[in-house]
Amino acid sequence: MTDHNRSHILAAIVVCVALVGSALPAVAQSAPPWSWGPILGMITETSAAVTWRTIRPVGFDFSYALARVYDSSRTWDETLTYERHEGVAEIWLNDLLPDTMYRYQLVFYEGDAVYPTEVGTFRTIDPNARSLSLAVYGATASSPDRHRLVAETILDQTDAAIVFHAGGLVEVPTEERFANFFWAMGSLGRSASFLPVIGNRDGDDLYYEAFALPTGGGSHDEQWWSFDIGPIHFVGLDSTVADEPDPSAMQQQTAWLKQDLAGVTDQFILVFCAEALYSASYPSGTNEPLVSTWAPVFRQYGVDVVFSSSVHCYEHVYSRGVHYVTTGGGGATLVDPPGAAVSGSVFRRYGLLHYMRVTLADDALQVEAVPVATVADDVVTLSATGRSIDTFVLLLNER
Repeated sequence: MTDHNRSHILAAIVVCVALVGSALPAVAQSAPPWSWGPILGMITETSAAVTWRTIRPVGFDFSYALARVYDSSRTWDETLTYERHEGVAEIWLNDLLPDTMYRYQLVFYEGDAVYPTEVGTFRTIDPNARSLSLAVYGATASSPDRHRLVAETILDQTDAAIVFHAGGLVEVPTEERFANFFWAMGSLGRSASFLPVIGNRDGDDLYYEAFALPTGGGSHDEQWWSFDIGPIHFVGLDSTVADEPDPSAMQQQTAWLKQDLAGVTDQFILVFCAEALYSASYPSGTNEPLVSTWAPVFRQYGVDVVFSSSVHCYEHVYSRGVHYVTTGGGGATLVDPPGAAVSGSVFRRYGLLHYMRVTLADDALQVEAVPVATVADDVVTLSATGRSIDTFVLLLNER
């Protein structure tokens, strides 16, 4: 991030107290004053961002501590006290230790009532990481229950430090729909850095307010973005601008993309964009505007994997050195199987809720498609094993 010291929260810091105990003086007496959160956003080696939303004006404390301190003493290293605030809030914690586990908690105050959230956890990034666990999923609109099943499965089956959402978050970008979204992924978002990209119905002001994203370019400097962890370079793109009548946003983004990728050396490159470039569900098998504009860029600069979600199924297509993975099984209505597979198809599966598990170990990157449940005639049947249905491995020295 280029500006880790920003804080978008509207209230001002009033008190900063060290080693405040976690005992709570009263019991909540009415409905909690927040509609969602806290949700972890971008985490770096020395900072972490958290967002949440309150539905009425309340004061609150934000407490955090080294995990080993909190676990042994149930006390906080630091508590930040804020005045009354309503709506979406974003706070950045700075001057943290690299590669270190922290606990954190929000406590809201309203008269004599006290409303604590559950204690959350995050680990700051190791800038020289040679091992890392990630998860990727997408297409969660329309069914919060199914989305919650996928999110809870990711939380249970992985220790992902970062979860990427490949777009298609909500049906329409309203506060109600986003509240449903955060209800479904609340436990996951409280324990892992959660970074989405924009789908067709995601990208209005609520999207940018709700998520603390890496910086890059476009709207809010977060419409497209990139960052590094050890030997991996991550890129998030807004593929929806390819459909706009005015080509200027697509041209600006593509110019940024070329400049960004030109600076990458000796790293895996993972790209996230909602619209799939290739799919058997397309009449021609290709999303021509994206294939003509971005596929040559991906090939030229050595992109390894492109994750998308716009087609609600699992497809793995290998085209001219790039793995294109469609992971559209996050809870949205699934598509029926089309006819013949697209050219370059490696594996595909329909009627399946699933996610991607990505594991870095030294110079190897393993990518797995993990089933969560099958859906047939609106009946959800849990997968028995959780074993991968499709796996491929990339080696850094063979790029």
